[in-house]
Amino acid sequence: MASKKYSDDGSYILSVSDIMSGLIFVFIILLAVFMISLMSANEDSLRKENEYQANLAKLKSREAELIEKEQQANKMRVSLEQKNAELLKKEAASQELQAKLEEQNDKLVTERNVARGYLSEIAKNSQTREALLEDIESTLQKHGLVVDMDMKHGVMRLGEDAILFPTGKATLNDAYLERLQTVSNVLAQILPCYAAVQPEDLQCLPETKGKLNSVFIEGHTDNVPIRGALLNQFADNRDLSTARANYTFNKLVNDTELLRQMQNEQQQPVFSVSGYGDDRPVVGHAHIEPTNDPKNRRIDFRFIMSPPSTTDVQKALDGNLG
Repeated sequence: MASKKYSDDGSYILSVSDIMSGLIFVFIILLAVFMISLMSANEDSLRKENEYQANLAKLKSREAELIEKEQQANKMRVSLEQKNAELLKKEAASQELQAKLEEQNDKLVTERNVARGYLSEIAKNSQTREALLEDIESTLQKHGLVVDMDMKHGVMRLGEDAILFPTGKATLNDAYLERLQTVSNVLAQILPCYAAVQPEDLQCLPETKGKLNSVFIEGHTDNVPIRGALLNQFADNRDLSTARANYTFNKLVNDTELLRQMQNEQQQPVFSVSGYGDDRPVVGHAHIEPTNDPKNRRIDFRFIMSPPSTTDVQKALDGNLG
């Protein structure tokens, strides 16, 4: 009875040992499975960590690229802003230059128009002077007196065919004085109409009023020098030519009231005198050796027209631009 009980107790203990062994084995297996799972999880985590680090590195690299590109973009933006500022500055300078050019162009156009106005009036003055000289010439011819006219320079020449001064003399004989009186009478009929104040008893055209500025009575001689007893009267040919011009002025102007009273727009006498000696010989009559040349012993009347006034120029401009 007792041995059976032992046997039964031994079986019982053996069974418990087996169970415990089995449990331990199961635990070991579970632990192994857990360790395997843990190792696998660690590997997966490490792989993901590596992927994360790789992606992070890529992101940082991409970020660096983006930062670099942003910096380049900023540099380009700054450069563009600078270039834009330079362009704006150049554009402003260009506009300023264009404005100045337009202003200068306007001034040039105005000056050109004024010059055209002056030239137009000067041309009219030349035409007026030419008509004046033609009138004087034709009237003198009617009185049998021939004079030489230089229309281009506005000169009426009293040469040997009109009056002739003797060599070394500053006076005329009676015959030539009569011719000079004829010249005086003709000029008194025509010239006052060109003065600033037109005589009421002359039928003057209003457009000729004030057109004549000056009439220079110019004395000339040949190139024979003053010598001998003539030196007591004249120092040289210039002195002689001036004496001839003064003589002509006195006989022509001072003795004729209409001519003596003539004034220009500046209220100055129209007539004046000058002497050139032998410095201005007639074309084709310049001599190297002293030559008694009657062509050069002459009196010239040089007609100077009044310069265009502002009103005249404006009228010419209005006519050209209208």
